[in-house]
Amino acid sequence: MPKTNHRPGVLFPLFLLLIAGVFVWFLVAAETYYKHTAAVIENTASIAPLNKTSLQTPAPVSSYNVDVKYRKFSLTVPGAKQVELVADFNRWGRTPLELTGGKKGYFEISVALPPGEYRYWFVVDGRDMPDPNNQECLTEDDRPVCIKTVK
Repeated sequence: MPKTNHRPGVLFPLFLLLIAGVFVWFLVAAETYYKHTAAVIENTASIAPLNKTSLQTPAPVSSYNVDVKYRKFSLTVPGAKQVELVADFNRWGRTPLELTGGKKGYFEISVALPPGEYRYWFVVDGRDMPDPNNQECLTEDDRPVCIKTVK
């Protein structure tokens, strides 16, 4: 039987180039990841230093207002489709708070508020409406404004 000599075809050099390309890509990606990780660690060193003295002395605790409590705002309007709360604590409706509807036109929402005095009203299907459950209401700029005092 005659001896045949097999020579690599064109695909073998292309395969070697592909392997070399993947290897180079891996090295570049690893270098980029290393530089990014080193920069993140360096930038966070001022926030959480990596020395033992920082672990022994606790960071000073800033004061938090622990008197924040949830206050309920509710309104009963049978047949209403949408009720929103407009108040000084939500920038007078720039970030409106939509009340969730329940049975028989009952709408409510709970809002976390620290102690203080807050002015508000409801918008029912596009119309301003005072809170009928609040006796502390007045008129400002031709609008009904109610006052809720949180203690």
